[in-house]
Amino acid sequence: MTTLISNTEHQDQTVHRVLLGKKQILVTEDEPLLPQLERAGVLAEYQCREGYCSACMIKLLWGKVSYPVEPMAWVHSGYMLSCCAIVKSDIEISML
Repeated sequence: MTTLISNTEHQDQTVHRVLLGKKQILVTEDEPLLPQLERAGVLAEYQCREGYCSACMIKLLWGKVSYPVEPMAWVHSGYMLSCCAIVKSDIEISML
């Protein structure tokens, strides 16, 4: 369901779907996942917002994310740091 939205005020934006249980959230690649989850009313744990502490780690069930800067915290396979991960495809996540 990844789509491209043209906006006269901003450049074209790619929008991806994030599935969290029965909830669906639309996010862009313009900023990390954490602030977008917060705006959607999802309570997500965090501490540093910089990728140092791993408090924001969530389970990535499927889909792709990337990190503009490699996080300092260890990211286990199948998990992601929501504070610094950019969503690159439709994804499904699970809170720990």
